[in-house]
Amino acid sequence: MDDDPAIIVAWTRILRLKNFGVLTAGDADAGLAVANDLHPALIVSDWHMPGMDGIEFCRQLKHNPKLAETPIILASAGEKPTLSEPLWDAFWQKPVPVGIMLVTIERLLTRPS
Repeated sequence: MDDDPAIIVAWTRILRLKNFGVLTAGDADAGLAVANDLHPALIVSDWHMPGMDGIEFCRQLKHNPKLAETPIILASAGEKPTLSEPLWDAFWQKPVPVGIMLVTIERLLTRPS
């Protein structure tokens, strides 16, 4: 989920070329609904979005028993957010190189439960 349609298109194309299934949502509320319905293997969210920001989105995911263990990647063109205990599993500094994108996703999808 990102508020920049060009990033959504680019990342979706890259991931689909690597045979990942991709679903997108227009905002955090829609993202929560889709995640709750479909239980994705991984979630990617931008930090700075209109309405609910990515940190609050991560907080809500982690408080949902169905989604609490779902790996989350938080992305931002700005500085990495600082929390005493991050609510995400990886952080991407935009623009994220494709190699880092794919390695991070593979690591999170193959980590032990």
